[in-house]
Amino acid sequence: MNSLGILVLLAAIAFGPGGRFRLEESRDGFGTRSHGVVETIAPGRTKAYPLPQSTAADFVRLRPEDARLNPLDAQRYEREEWIGPHQVEGGGLWFGNSYYDGEGERGVGAFGYFDTATRTYTIFRPPEMARWEASAMLVERERVWIGLDRFGEDISTFPGGLLEWNRTTHAVRKYDLEFVIGSIRREGDALRLENRYGGYALLRGGEVRRFLANGKATDKFPAPPSHY
Repeated sequence: MNSLGILVLLAAIAFGPGGRFRLEESRDGFGTRSHGVVETIAPGRTKAYPLPQSTAADFVRLRPEDARLNPLDAQRYEREEWIGPHQVEGGGLWFGNSYYDGEGERGVGAFGYFDTATRTYTIFRPPEMARWEASAMLVERERVWIGLDRFGEDISTFPGGLLEWNRTTHAVRKYDLEFVIGSIRREGDALRLENRYGGYALLRGGEVRRFLANGKATDKFPAPPSHY
């Protein structure tokens, strides 16, 4: 599952001083992926800042059961983590990572931000996210919300819930959900969680209410489709 594409700059996602920073974009058999940030430093000249990758030690520490069931050779830790959902805030970029979790490929779920002032990444790898990639993200003043899923061997995604991260204390709360979150947005005093396969849910006061595409309330969404 290595990238096979060439480097392309995303014109629509510019941030930082003078809009000099953009996401890198590579194309392969699965579509387009962003493997880091690119800065325009002069006409026709750019500098790349690749997304830091997890290490074999990270995998063993944060995904111990998976490492036990499928032992890891530290010298051959096959992973390709890229920037998934993201949001510009001030002069920086918040993002959640994505990765393929199958056929020998692995990864560790993480999120963080790129600071254009220091040109550095800050990465957070809470244990509650380790087995999941990010499917959606919303960055607010006090919290970061991340939808979780797993990109598995049948090229389907499987739901992993919703992560709530306190920006001051770094405390984590995880909501177990049976649907894949495709987007997150603030709707009054609630969060609107769009079901990637139809319908939506509202999170208010720690409780989740689900609605079908026609607006009818439901107790539970159908299982996401699978290619198997």
